[in-house]
Amino acid sequence: MSDCNSILADEMYIIRLVNTYARGADTRDGALFASVFAEDGSLEYRGRTSTGTAQLSKIPNGLHAYEKTYHTVLNTVIDVDGDSATGEVYSASHHLRPIEGDKFSDRVMYITYRDTYRRTAQGWRIATRLVDVQFIEYKIVGGPD
Repeated sequence: MSDCNSILADEMYIIRLVNTYARGADTRDGALFASVFAEDGSLEYRGRTSTGTAQLSKIPNGLHAYEKTYHTVLNTVIDVDGDSATGEVYSASHHLRPIEGDKFSDRVMYITYRDTYRRTAQGWRIATRLVDVQFIEYKIVGGPD
């Protein structure tokens, strides 16, 4: 039973990384965003790869083009094998720009993150993350009531 508990604990730790990644993006906190990656970790999006914490910490700055972002984490499947793991994480990521009054254009990206994770001296970290956009939806939404 302790093996099962250990694997579940590892999975929960990794899921927290995934959620922290979303928080770092939405709060535009580059240090928090980069902290979920291994020091030599990488993120690939649209054929471009950012590697290492210095490059990764700059990614949230690109989100300032939007009034607000809201990265949701949906289905998460993690497979742990010793000190390494793989994961497939579904996400719907909202990107809002004001258009008129209290209306916003919402660019919703439906993403499957394809991850590898590595246990480090600091705990589990993302080693590689591929941002695989499945489709994009555009809609008009209102601001908060």
